[in-house]
Amino acid sequence: MIKKVMSLSLLTVLSISMNLPIYAYQSEDADIEHLKTPEENSKIDLVKITEGGNIIQKENYLEVVFAQNFNSKYYKTGDYVQFVFNQDVKTKEGTLLIPCNSSLVARISCIEEPKWFSRNAKVFMEFTHILLPDGTNIPVALELANKKKYFQEGAKETAGKIGAYTLSIGAVGSGLGAAIGVAAGHTITGLIIGGSIGGGVGLVSGVVSPGLHYKAKKGEKVILELQDNLKLPACP
Repeated sequence: MIKKVMSLSLLTVLSISMNLPIYAYQSEDADIEHLKTPEENSKIDLVKITEGGNIIQKENYLEVVFAQNFNSKYYKTGDYVQFVFNQDVKTKEGTLLIPCNSSLVARISCIEEPKWFSRNAKVFMEFTHILLPDGTNIPVALELANKKKYFQEGAKETAGKIGAYTLSIGAVGSGLGAAIGVAAGHTITGLIIGGSIGGGVGLVSGVVSPGLHYKAKKGEKVILELQDNLKLPACP
């Protein structure tokens, strides 16, 4: 009995010193399986399978989708956002870990509004828990699996916005140039000069104007990385 107590104490001290969860050293029998990862470049794919539950090791990637259209313009700090697992999360060996249609709930921790010179909005979210279809609530530690760690429109969307400014103001410039050209008897020349000037003004206006709010469509994919081991009940 004394030896068992000493062994357990030693494991506890070792777990704390290595900053590892104590439950990973429980004596119950466990098998190691491998997660079907959403991205080939995930850091790890290990899953611990036990009779009492399953443990997805930290640094594994999980994939969810937006449950509804999202536009940061209409949200504020403290609001909640729902994501959905639109397919079963399983191991390569076939063990079901998270059933399809489970929800992932996130709380908006900060929104940085769009700023001048086309600096787009930033949306920071804290992913708080997974809600299984049977109502089971599971705390979770997740972050976006990218360097930024926040949601933001990309360069493609920013370029599109600047291009729209250039075209729209360029069209106005072309119209004014043509009108002036008619008055002067040189319609084509006026149109070309007016379009060039208007396009230049539009380009500058697009660059220096405020950036974009963050938008996502319902069903848009999001890849997340586990920041701690995720312990789940065994699925039937």
